[in-house]
Amino acid sequence: MSAQRTIILFFLFMQVVARAQSFDDFTLDKEVSVYMKKNFESLKNFQLGIKCPHEENQWYLDSLEYSPWFVGDFNGDGISDLFATGQQKREQAHYLVLGQDELEEQGSTQVIRIFAPKERGDLVIPFIEETRQGLYIVLKQFKTTTSTITRDGKEVRLPRTYRDEYKMGLMKKDTLVYRFGHILELNQRPDQRTIRFVQMHSFCQFGGCPDFRLKVSANGEMILHNINNTSEAAGKYTAVCEPEILDKLFALANFLKVDKALEKFGEDSADKTVTMIIQYEDESFKSWYDYDQGATLSLLRFYELMLEAKSAADWTAYEE
Repeated sequence: MSAQRTIILFFLFMQVVARAQSFDDFTLDKEVSVYMKKNFESLKNFQLGIKCPHEENQWYLDSLEYSPWFVGDFNGDGISDLFATGQQKREQAHYLVLGQDELEEQGSTQVIRIFAPKERGDLVIPFIEETRQGLYIVLKQFKTTTSTITRDGKEVRLPRTYRDEYKMGLMKKDTLVYRFGHILELNQRPDQRTIRFVQMHSFCQFGGCPDFRLKVSANGEMILHNINNTSEAAGKYTAVCEPEILDKLFALANFLKVDKALEKFGEDSADKTVTMIIQYEDESFKSWYDYDQGATLSLLRFYELMLEAKSAADWTAYEE
């Protein structure tokens, strides 16, 4: 083998090694911080770590030897991922960086910003739970508003919602998981019923935005009814759903936490609206009005999959 070819092969090998640096090699906060800032333009100002509003909260968190980052396989592909929390533009921000196969291009690294489904209080601390079903991201939300009292002759600041500084004023605990290509609320008991079809109607109550109805059947057949303000001509169209999207869509439909036959999310005075129906083979159904157009992380992902199915399809005019 020529010396020139050896040098080229060595250079290519070093590129692969550099791309495939395992998150498992991280041992220090600084290594994680440098990685986040170096590899992602949008995270150059990201400061790793939790900054509590009050020093007594910070003392408690530090006493737990809390780590603002965690390495593990969140999406079940056998490759380690990186979770990190910190400060960005004076706001707390949580990110999940999905690990890559050695031969993937560095630019394809997927970074997911993680939000609590609904914000409460003024402090969110994420914890990672390792379970047999996978890794859970537990976002604990606290209300740290304080009052001052005198205890043993000394002034002590305590949140107004409790009288023990070590409880930190817990308001809510959100347990999230990576499922169906997204971060969703955990559902310990997904529905097991066989679905006949799902149907989505997206519109604005006061007009102006696209108004369409999309029905997807279990066999993959789809019917699209463009009603008004759509980029395509008004009318009905048919297509076949991409199998990969279909599988995710129906699995997620059973994973959703919608307990009532008719549910309502948000205020009905809102403009943008989504209505949904999940019809089962046993003639039962679930339906809801979502005036938030994404009342939960799971619902948001469900609408995204419906739109993915719509955009990926090869539509033809519907014939009666």
